[in-house]
Order: sequence, then structure tokens, then C-alpha cells
Amino acid sequence: MRRAWLFALLVIPLLVTACAPGTEAGIAAPTFTVLQSGTGFRSVDPPGVGAGDAVFDVRLRATNPNPIGFTLASLDGDFFLGGHPAATTTFRHGIELPAHGSSDLTLEIRVPLAQAPALLQTLAGLLTGASTSYRVDATVGVRVFGAVRRFPRATLAQGSVRWSPAWVAPRIQLASSGPSLHVDSLTRVTVQIAATLYNPASLGYVVQAPTVHLAFAGTPVATAQLGRVVAPAGATVPVDLTFSFNPLQVGPALAAQISAVASGAGSLAFGVSGPLVLEAPGLATHHVDAAALLSGTLR
Repeated sequence: MRRAWLFALLVIPLLVTACAPGTEAGIAAPTFTVLQSGTGFRSVDPPGVGAGDAVFDVRLRATNPNPIGFTLASLDGDFFLGGHPAATTTFRHGIELPAHGSSDLTLEIRVPLAQAPALLQTLAGLLTGASTSYRVDATVGVRVFGAVRRFPRATLAQGSVRWSPAWVAPRIQLASSGPSLHVDSLTRVTVQIAATLYNPASLGYVVQAPTVHLAFAGTPVATAQLGRVVAPAGATVPVDLTFSFNPLQVGPALAAQISAVASGAGSLAFGVSGPLVLEAPGLATHHVDAAALLSGTLR
């Protein structure tokens, strides 16, 4: 009996030390592995476009090396891009990590760009095909035995990334309100076209068209300009085009069709075409050759 009592006296403190939260010897910090698929820029909106930030996702696999399960409670740290401090990151979603098990998570990091000329230079280089480094340093908190254990700050993720988004021209479609034709006078007709512009790219830009052409049944009748249209990455924004021309100068047959449409007795196919200028402020500018932009029917 005396031997059993001595054994318990020696072993129980060791078990308590091994299991108590917050003890260095008791709980090892989770480890993190970067998952390349899903890590990188999701979108970039330069200053003056949308929120003026870049969204960078870091996809991680967290692994629990301990024989007991716990909850990954928090990550608090800093994100570095090209060696420059770029943003802070916080994670509070509470992911369960079973004993000797793993779970995946994504850090969504928003990098403000308006006051970061060094970051703009880095992004401009990426647009030309260069690569840059990234790093996440953070403190990690786990919930175990009802308490949160925080581990010293460490590097959770690092690597290099390339981001060469193709310059994708916007897609312009007629709005539900459709186009309208107004006869202002004998020598002036106005065509108003309400449309939407969708930017399918991961890079936000400003769209301009110095000259766009309106044609009826393939016959050019008027020109206009498309002013600065701010199109964040993946966003749809409204645009309006207004064309005015003299119907007496388009030929008698076309003038008769225009008159019929104005009186509600006919229809007329139209198309809008022209070159576009896409500008990512502070990063780059891209020119799109003249092409068909949208088409429809006036009724």
C-alpha cells in the first residue's frame, strides 16, 4: 500500500503538468502548411477604384501534433508583401483540430493600397509577370480544457506568388429599361442607351472610350464619348450613352425608318462599337482595339 501511495504521489503531478493548459511542456503549438491552390490574389482594386484594396487569400492546413484535440481559437498577425508590411490579419472562426488531425482554413487579407506606393510598385511588377514574396507572422491561440492557450508569435506562412491577370475587356449589355429614341426637332434626333458594364477581371479599372460609334443596320449615324466609368473587379456598374444626329443626313430610307420608330410603328437594329482604354490607376493602362460593344433594337 505504501508503494502504491508513493507511485501516485510521483505520477499525478506529472499528469497534471502534461494536461494543464498554458504549460510549455503540456500542449505543443499547431503547425501550418501553405496550400498553393487557393493562395494568392483574389482581386485588386487600385486607388480610386472600388475599395482601393487588394484581397489576398492564404490557404492553410493546420495540424494538431498533440494526443488531445482542441479548437484553433485565434490568429492575430501581420501580412508582408514584397518585404513590406502590408496589412494585419485576424482569424476568429474557431476550427476544431482533433488529436493528431488537420483542418483547412483561409485567411482573407485586405491590403489597403491608397497610402502604399511601395505596394503599388510591387503590384505593377506583378502585372508584367514578375513574382514577389509574402509572409504571415502571427500569434496563435487554441482553446483547450476550457481555457485559451496563446503561443509566441511565429511565421505561419511564407512563399512567393505570381499574379498576371489578363486584361479582359468589359462586357456591356442593354439595361432592362432598353434604348429610347427622341425626335427633338426636324434636324435633331437623340438616342439614349441605358446599359450595364461588367468587369470580369480580377483587376479593377477605369473604362473610357474616346469615340464610340452608333450604327443603324450597319450604317454609321453618330458618335459619342464614354466618360470615366469606374469598374471594380468583378463588379457590374451602370453606363449611359447619348447620341445625337441630323436625320436628314442619313439618307431617305433610313430617315423613314427612324420616323416610323419615333411614331411607334416600326423597329430598327442598332450597334455600338469603338476602342476602349482600361486604366488601373497607379499600375498600368491597356488599350482595347475597336470592337462591337453592344447591340439591340429600337422600337
